[in-house]
Amino acid sequence: MVKSSNRQLSELTSRLAPRQKVWLTFQGSFLMGPNYLRFLRAVDETGTIREAGKAVGWSYRTCLNRIRRMESILGARVLETARGGTSGGGARLSPEARRLVAIFDRWQDAVTEYSRRTFQKAAR
Repeated sequence: MVKSSNRQLSELTSRLAPRQKVWLTFQGSFLMGPNYLRFLRAVDETGTIREAGKAVGWSYRTCLNRIRRMESILGARVLETARGGTSGGGARLSPEARRLVAIFDRWQDAVTEYSRRTFQKAAR
């Protein structure tokens, strides 16, 4: 009976996987989390706020509000934009935002790897 129970526990444990959500604050205010990272990457890929919003499921208004909030907290531009119309318009990450994305990305990867290793150790 004990061997059967241990085998069931081992099978259960082999199907478990750790998951975590990380976010950054700046002087105590929420700055960004994984969805903001996805949004900023989408702006970088699509070149527009509207298309980036669609990629993450945010309305255009939500995108603008979140950009303004980030810029207010940081005291720096997050996006460099050009108005639409016949010239096409568009958006791109500011150098500060590009650096923030790179830092967040590396940190999130490190946290994920650390969590995976420590979970495996704990599950032994």
